[in-house]
Amino acid sequence: MTDKIDPLITDYIDPWTFGRVRNVLQPTEEELIYFVKLIQLRNQKRKQSEKFDYNPSLVIDDILYHGTINHARNMKLLRDLNIRHIINTCHVPLEEEIIKKFNLLWVDMQDEEDVNINQYLEKTNDFLLSCKEKKEKALVHCQMGISRSSSIVLAYLMKYHHDTLMKAYAFLLDRRPISCPNPSFLMQLIRYEKKLRNSGEIDLQKNNDDKQNPIKTLDIPNTSSIEWLFD
Repeated sequence: MTDKIDPLITDYIDPWTFGRVRNVLQPTEEELIYFVKLIQLRNQKRKQSEKFDYNPSLVIDDILYHGTINHARNMKLLRDLNIRHIINTCHVPLEEEIIKKFNLLWVDMQDEEDVNINQYLEKTNDFLLSCKEKKEKALVHCQMGISRSSSIVLAYLMKYHHDTLMKAYAFLLDRRPISCPNPSFLMQLIRYEKKLRNSGEIDLQKNNDDKQNPIKTLDIPNTSSIEWLFD
């Protein structure tokens, strides 16, 4: 079956990058199927989206913004949006003025295929949950607001607002169409969903009850078979 999956994946990402993901993570066939569907979802949502707004993306009303390092460096913007908390996922620190005036969590990570993002997810999830409970606004950013920060936001959405990565990604793409975790991060998020399910930390009823972000049912085949990829 992987002979059918591999050409699909390399239609979307270059073979060298895909080869690195294979070597580092050694994904299963089931994970590769899910991976393809996430990429297809991303491309579909991008085609449907209008011109991208270069302001920070409002992901959750009055709580969570998603943006770039320039947003995090813009003191006036942060004040206008009443943002009090920042998660910086860049490899460089923010300016001292920002560090002193905001509650900052610095997750020093590179946007590379061999980076293990799972070591950060519980800390970032707890940070954002605390902001939600205090009803205070947070900004999650990386350099361009595309890969690293999207991965952190998706992990939080998956754990506390949605019951699958597929639904969380659909939700995020509607709000920030350029969201695009690198292939390794996306594969690690697939495994993070499985980890949350196995531990009972996410379930359909609990997360669908979150009225702040009602989830629209997606028409996703309920099967692990690869055949539906080739209908």
